[in-house]
Amino acid sequence: MDVKSTAVITGWFLLSIFQVCIGGRTFYHRVESLDNREVTESASNTHTRIPSVGQCARLCRQQDCVYLRHNGDVCSLYDALVNASSSPAQGAVYYRNTCPTGLGYVFAESTNLCFKLTPSTEQWGGCRDTCSAEGGRLMVLDTDIRHNYIKHYIIEVARIGTNTAWVGMNKTTTSGPFRWSTESTHTTKWDSGEPDYVSYQNCVYLYYKDLVDADCGASRRCVCEIVLP
Repeated sequence: MDVKSTAVITGWFLLSIFQVCIGGRTFYHRVESLDNREVTESASNTHTRIPSVGQCARLCRQQDCVYLRHNGDVCSLYDALVNASSSPAQGAVYYRNTCPTGLGYVFAESTNLCFKLTPSTEQWGGCRDTCSAEGGRLMVLDTDIRHNYIKHYIIEVARIGTNTAWVGMNKTTTSGPFRWSTESTHTTKWDSGEPDYVSYQNCVYLYYKDLVDADCGASRRCVCEIVLP
């Protein structure tokens, strides 16, 4: 193999590593709105003499950080969502973990889902706001793959028994229809006799394995998801 071919293959290999560590859908994406700016939160950990963003990303994954900043040879890791301040930070480049496991999210590679079942309970509107504050939404179960995976997780992994969890479907009128936050109405997984369209039952929860409509004011756990590219 000649020198030119070797260089091309080596370059492709290094680019592939970089894309997996930084640009891949399951790892990090660049948050350009934060470039060259400081953030209001303090870093949970800072490492010096880190020459590449890829090395910084590996440290971030090892420590379950949510954001990372690479500036020169300084790698700063954050375990909370960050917001920009008005202070400049020339050379700072920010990346966000596409599935922030540090916030309790689970990444399911087989289905490309990033989700969490909250330990605390809230009303449906509170769950919606909690998910939104973390850059996500209440879980949308508009395909059999999504529904079956989350059902399996709740039954086999979380083992919450007969506890229930709000998902991202509701209706705004008595007669419906029920819609996911994506505007889709598709589901084949209603529990027996559901939905029964009682006038005050405008929100939907996952009961063990299937969907039930209920009063939005009841407190339940939340299934949040962060939409992955």
